[in-house]
Amino acid sequence: MYGSGRRMWVVWTVSLPFVIFLYHPFLSIASRSSDPDFKAKGGTVLHEVLAGRQVYVYRSYKDVQIFHFSVPAHVSVSLFNFTANDTLACDPRNITAFLQAQSYPVVNPDGAEYPPGLWVNRSEVYEVHLRSDLIPSLLSVPFPLAGDWYMVAFINDTSNRITQRGLFPSCHSWLQAEATYTLEDDITTVVPEIHSHQEIQLFQKVEGSQYYRFYVPSSTWLVVVNISNCVILDGDMPSCLMDIAFRTRALPNPDSMNTVIHRCEEEEGIGDTCTMKVVPEEEAWHYLQLITHDTSVQLSMAVKLYLCNEMGGSSYHLLSKLNLNQLCPEASKDMSNPSISNNSANDAEHTDNATVTTTEPVQPHRILFMPAVNTKELLQESCWPRHNLVKKTFGGNFVFEYDLPPDENGSVPLLLNITNGSPTLLAFNLEPIIDIGGTLSVELAISPFINISMHNFSVVGCVSLGVREEPNEDGKCSRGHSLLVNTSVKINTAMAVLIPFPEPGPWYFTLIPGCYLANASEMVDCSVNETTVLFSVTSASCLQGKCGRYGSCYQYISGGFIFSTCICDAGYRGWGCTDSSQATPNWELLLATMLLTLSNLFFLPAIILGLKRRYFAEAIVYAFTMVFSTFYHACDQEAYNFCLMRLSVMQFCDFYSAILSFWVTLIAMADLPHSLYSFLHVAGALIVALGVEYDRTGLWVFVVPSASAFFVMASSWVWHCKHQRGCYPTKQYWLTCLLPGVLLAASGLICFAFLETHDNYYYIHSVWHATMALAILCLLPPRREKDEMCGDEEVEPLSGCEAQPHITDAQTYSPVLSPAS
Repeated sequence: MYGSGRRMWVVWTVSLPFVIFLYHPFLSIASRSSDPDFKAKGGTVLHEVLAGRQVYVYRSYKDVQIFHFSVPAHVSVSLFNFTANDTLACDPRNITAFLQAQSYPVVNPDGAEYPPGLWVNRSEVYEVHLRSDLIPSLLSVPFPLAGDWYMVAFINDTSNRITQRGLFPSCHSWLQAEATYTLEDDITTVVPEIHSHQEIQLFQKVEGSQYYRFYVPSSTWLVVVNISNCVILDGDMPSCLMDIAFRTRALPNPDSMNTVIHRCEEEEGIGDTCTMKVVPEEEAWHYLQLITHDTSVQLSMAVKLYLCNEMGGSSYHLLSKLNLNQLCPEASKDMSNPSISNNSANDAEHTDNATVTTTEPVQPHRILFMPAVNTKELLQESCWPRHNLVKKTFGGNFVFEYDLPPDENGSVPLLLNITNGSPTLLAFNLEPIIDIGGTLSVELAISPFINISMHNFSVVGCVSLGVREEPNEDGKCSRGHSLLVNTSVKINTAMAVLIPFPEPGPWYFTLIPGCYLANASEMVDCSVNETTVLFSVTSASCLQGKCGRYGSCYQYISGGFIFSTCICDAGYRGWGCTDSSQATPNWELLLATMLLTLSNLFFLPAIILGLKRRYFAEAIVYAFTMVFSTFYHACDQEAYNFCLMRLSVMQFCDFYSAILSFWVTLIAMADLPHSLYSFLHVAGALIVALGVEYDRTGLWVFVVPSASAFFVMASSWVWHCKHQRGCYPTKQYWLTCLLPGVLLAASGLICFAFLETHDNYYYIHSVWHATMALAILCLLPPRREKDEMCGDEEVEPLSGCEAQPHITDAQTYSPVLSPAS
């Protein structure tokens, strides 16, 4: 299917009466690509490997893991190989990945609805499903765009069970990826026409199919591809029976909406010519494919570029004052350098993580100057007025806007007057990586001060990426997003479109004004030459920096790339927390807050009993637990919440006081001497504080203090039994206090560890609060009648001991210093 293209020459017609033959590799007008990524025969194969990264269960977009691929130019097919594995003793889990070119994929795996006015599905997104069982999953992408590709991956887990860390195996999944790129080597680089009095034609024999490429500089308005002298060499079929496929930044793909296919046999007129007109993307490589349907065709081809003035001209003019380096940037490279390695994330013509070497010499090509034949077509269209917007950056990530260029006095115009005679073009550019993690907002409105006494005004806007686009008669854009505003309907005086994770590169905002009577379909000529509009092009995190009433906006970093996303509350879902299909009712939110906070009041009986039995230290710890557990859960709620202080501080105090409550209760049950009792209280407080700060949600931070205190209590009870030669404590305490307390504590632990889910959390956790508080109430021992030991005898407290008074001599205070001092 590759074109033969082994013998080629270029005809350059000028107004000169003689013929010149020029041989120089740097002045080759049409040649095999001298890029080092090419080989003479066969397709070059490049590999890119991404090391394994941990992926997480998807709850919201913050849980995705971002992978980045650098796809080189001229790739005919890219094959992605994904494998995933889990930790040992864990069952394989389902993993989903979404792959997209240029920016992060905008997806809602949970099926939530997107907010109104959000523009998604701007480009093709590839979806991959696999399991973490080391079985590879393959994805083939034909003719991918060159440059940055981003993939987001996560674990699909529909279970809403809350597992306590340490009680169950800690399962982690890793995903690794490898990409194989097969490059198309047989590509001819074409330099378009340079001067208005010159015509460059490439003569070539094509068999089956042949690829070409050419570079389009800035301000290029139109590309015209002329095929002439088309002759079928192996048959009696009509002349120029071929197709021309055109695409920007990648080889043409017949299945891609970005590929334009022109069928020459559908043209009227002479059968040996074919003309294709396309709107190009500025400062980018463009690719052509001539398809001859398995026939051998001889033809000549010319590529013409038509430019417009930067400020917006009224007519086309041919490309001029451009040197060869601008039309073919590779010509400026050192041809003698056999190995060139480039690393660039934002240049589609450079290959990341790959170096290809070629030693094929660059062959000179013959350039023939002949008397000119004026075959240029007079174009009837005219360039649109164009405004290149100026970027204004603010503090923070993804916060910037675009304004009109300042006037001569330095002020920025707030209103824009657009001509009613032709569309007006607004152009702006987004940078890779740093500009794509937020949401771009484009707004359009008609000036409220416009005079509508004679007729109404309407403006159709079309937002598009890469190439400009003109709306059709219905005001729709085939590839972009349309905005329609008018003055007859109040709600239509302003409209906006939100673009999440916008792709980098040139963006265009086309404005077409019109005038109509009462009925919008009755279009009339405008009484004025201009229509005044207001527009806004801004960027911010999430949706204009907000996520609605039931969401919060955060920024995250994954794989070295930063992005913003909304974290939703109260069962709301979606990109802007606007999908209320699974929202929790307000009464249920209020009930959850009340249960989780008021259930801590079960600690009041334990506090009162502690004070009554003179366990003052224990009573303070129980009160501390009640207060901070109440305020922590009041702050941690989704809708009805109140934060006394920072959430992390209250969480620490809640966890710390809860564990310390178990410690002091078990130590009180041990019935230890006062000196050892005080020592263990202080030691326990320090050790628990250290453990909670180290890992407050782990299992061992609870098990170690509880087991240690239980060991101290059991040892003390054994000593008491041996010393008293009887059961300790009494049977009454075992039956009326210890047994109920243990049953309450066990039931609470079972609920906490095995029964909690995201749906019943506030019920089960409230039961945990109540059972723990009632267990402490049952386990707290009776008041000891003798608290201290004096020598070898048990005595009453200090007031009852036979302590001898110590009498000291009183000394008179004198302000006069002694001689010794």
